[in-house]
Amino acid sequence: MSDSLPLGGKKLSEKKNRTKDILSIVKNNNIILVSIAFIIFGLMLRIWNAQPVFYAHAYTGGEKVTGEIQSPLFDNRVLSFEKNDNKNKLIGADSYIKNRKNNSSAHASFADKIYAIVGEAPIKKMVPFISKREEKVAAFLVGIAKKESGFGDVSPSKDGETCYNYWGYKGSAGNGSALGYACFGSAEEAVEIVGDRIEVLVMNKNRNTPARMVNTWKCGSSCAGDPGAQGWISTVAAYFEKIVS
Repeated sequence: MSDSLPLGGKKLSEKKNRTKDILSIVKNNNIILVSIAFIIFGLMLRIWNAQPVFYAHAYTGGEKVTGEIQSPLFDNRVLSFEKNDNKNKLIGADSYIKNRKNNSSAHASFADKIYAIVGEAPIKKMVPFISKREEKVAAFLVGIAKKESGFGDVSPSKDGETCYNYWGYKGSAGNGSALGYACFGSAEEAVEIVGDRIEVLVMNKNRNTPARMVNTWKCGSSCAGDPGAQGWISTVAAYFEKIVS
């Protein structure tokens, strides 16, 4: 009995079968590779969308400074780190804290200077607000108050309550007016309104010395012929110069 296929036919058939097996393996491997690629792509996409934000904390001199830092993998950092003595340290944190302390110290020192000048007079309760103003504005608030009311010892009142008007400021305020003078509802309101008026005169009208301020504040326009003008200037200047550096 002869073979159903000649020898050459068998070899050809075996080659075809091997080819199919190889193609099947390659195809399966390609499917696996494609699947892995999709998985990796999906993970990268999720990481990209997440864009985590980290928060850095620096502790210096007992104070805590926090800065928001974008992950360096995706964005520029708001603050950077440097290695110092094996500890992470925020660049700029020391200077920030130093400036903050300096500002606080300067404000406290300025307030102390004013407290020393006014002593126990009624204006003392206004010092926290006065000390926050620009130096010349604060100096006028103190100097004019001394001349006009003796730092609040003699000032307008309404219904038995003080009007906190130690500068002879005319007009109306939170509590209306008393005898033509503004009646403020609080020490803070008084310093805010009068301080703002002085600031306009100093910054915009060049009334930056007692001699230049007297015409506007004491007389309204001109103190020519007013015998009290020089006394006003002298008193205000004496306290103005104690405050202005």
